Amino acid sequence: MYEDAAMSKLPPRPDQPISVENGSSSAVEQQAPAWLRGPRWRRWLMIVGLFLVGWTVLFGGWIGIALLRGSTERNAGAVAFNIVLVVFMASVMFLLLQRGLYRWFWHIERRRGHGGVGLDDRMMRFGAVRTDAPPVIRWPWQLRARHAGFLLTGMATLLFIFLPYDNQLAISGFLARNSAGRASAGSLSMLLFAWLPLLSLSLLSMLLLSRQMRRRDAGLLDAGAKLVLTAETNWLFSFAAAFAMTMLLCRLFGTMVMRYL
Repeated sequence: MYEDAAMSKLPPRPDQPISVENGSSSAVEQQAPAWLRGPRWRRWLMIVGLFLVGWTVLFGGWIGIALLRGSTERNAGAVAFNIVLVVFMASVMFLLLQRGLYRWFWHIERRRGHGGVGLDDRMMRFGAVRTDAPPVIRWPWQLRARHAGFLLTGMATLLFIFLPYDNQLAISGFLARNSAGRASAGSLSMLLFAWLPLLSLSLLSMLLLSRQMRRRDAGLLDAGAKLVLTAETNWLFSFAAAFAMTMLLCRLFGTMVMRYL
């Protein structure tokens, strides 16, 4: 299925990074939305507006869910707020993180191609520099189906684990019983909800990619198939990282909700 995929637009070569010359706009600016290509004040205005709209929806959803549940229990507010946060994290934040990490991995891939990345290079830090848009890939339907399955399964898993408030209480109880203190509980939480899913999904990604990587090493893939393989590698590992980050955030915000509400 990699060989049948075709590019709808040729990406820049790794040894030819996108640059701005003679006052012309970069490819990133040309592909960005109109409000991002405008003046700086317009960008900040849009960011502030989106922030205010987001908080309004968040707190409006909190109040709405609390009223719909009609519960008079002591922790009714905490239960409603946990529902709002987990739904937001599992749907919006998860997808945004996966998309951002996919773009970042492509940035690293391009820089590595022309020797521009070192262990101490600031471009290795996520969000430290402006990144170019990833190449446009015409994914084969098999990979599209895989991506959809992964995303739906990831969102369903996050909702299943963290949406019920009783699950958050049970997780806190488990961490308290199996740790020696707050610091130990934090380390155990990091292990269970960040490192364990990250390593598990990374191993699964390597298994899914192993056949095509062996074919690539044997010289059996053409340039188009190699590009799709690189894109799929970046997609799978960005999914693994985004899922682990979202799971840890769900756990962190769940702890804050239980402690302060």
